[in-house]
Amino acid sequence: MKNTKTVVLAWTVCTLVASVALACNVPVFRYALERWSADPYELVVLHEGALSAKDLARVNVLKNSDALSKTPANFNVRMIKISDVKDKVLQEIWQKRSTGNEPLLVTLYPRNAQEVPDRVVSAHPLSGPTTQRVIDSPVRQQLIKRLLSGDSAVWVFVPCGDKAQDDAALERLSVEVKKNQQSLKLPPQDELEEDDLFQPENPIELRLGFSIITLDRNDPNESFFLEMLMGSEPDLESLDEPMAFPVIGRGRVLYALVGKGIFRDTVAMASRFVVGPCSCQVKEQNPGFDLLLAVDWDEKLGGAAISEPAKEPIKGPILIDIPTGKK
Repeated sequence: MKNTKTVVLAWTVCTLVASVALACNVPVFRYALERWSADPYELVVLHEGALSAKDLARVNVLKNSDALSKTPANFNVRMIKISDVKDKVLQEIWQKRSTGNEPLLVTLYPRNAQEVPDRVVSAHPLSGPTTQRVIDSPVRQQLIKRLLSGDSAVWVFVPCGDKAQDDAALERLSVEVKKNQQSLKLPPQDELEEDDLFQPENPIELRLGFSIITLDRNDPNESFFLEMLMGSEPDLESLDEPMAFPVIGRGRVLYALVGKGIFRDTVAMASRFVVGPCSCQVKEQNPGFDLLLAVDWDEKLGGAAISEPAKEPIKGPILIDIPTGKK
C-alpha cells in the first residue's frame, strides 16, 4: 500500500526446491518477452435495445483488432443486453451511468491480474474516440517499439502536474536508471549460447538497457493508458504525486513507485530483478499485470531465441515487503 508518507512494495519472489545450479540463466526481461503471453482483457458492450448501425460499426472496429484478428491486441469482445447481465458489478455500472440508454463500453482487467483491487478499468459511452483510445495510443506504440528493440525495462513516468515534484522525481529516476544500466551485468554470452535453443540470428538483440517514457495525464489519446495504470493498485488515483511504472516483456507492469518512493534503492531493486536470472518461469508467480497492447508479439519476435518452456512450479510464491523512501 502506498500513501503520501511511505511506499511499501509487495514483491513476489519465486523459489523452487531445485538447487540454484538448475536455475534458468536467461534474464527475467528476456524470458518474459519470449515466453509470457499477454493476458487478455475483456471488453464488454452493455446495451439495452438493439444497437444502431453506428454502434455496430464501432463494435466491429473492436472485433477487427481483438485477439483473433489479423492485427491482434490482447482483448476479447462481448456484447450483453443489460436484461441478461448477472454480474452485479456490471449491473451497478449500468445503473450509475450518467448518460441516457446509449451503450457502454466496459473494460475489465485480465482475470489473471490477481493483484488489481477492482477488475474494472473503465466504463464509458460507446463512441468512436473511446474505441480508438482503448485499442491503441501513441505512447503505447512507443513502449512496444522499445520492448521489441531489446530494452530490459521501460519506465513509464507519470507526472502529477506540480513542476517541482515532477522535475525532482524524473531527475532521480533518470540518474538511477543510467547508473543501473552502467553497473549491472547480463549472464555471459557463451553460457547462453550453449543452450540448444539459442538462435544467434534472432532479430532482437540481447542487451542491457533501460529507458523512460513520459505519459501526459492530460493527453486525451492516452486517457485509457492512464486508467490502466491508475486502476492497478488501490490508492493510486487518490495520490497527487509523480509515479513511475517499470514495464518488461510483452507489456507487464511490475508495480508503481510513487513520489519520494522513486529513489535509489527501489529503482535498483527493480533493475536487479529485471536483469537477474529467471529462476521463476511461471508468469503468474511474478508481480504485476499486463497492459492492453496492439501488437502480434509472436510474429514480431520470430520465435524464442534463448529460453526454454516453463517447468511445472514446485512451490508457490513468497511475499516480501520491500521498504522504500520516507518523507
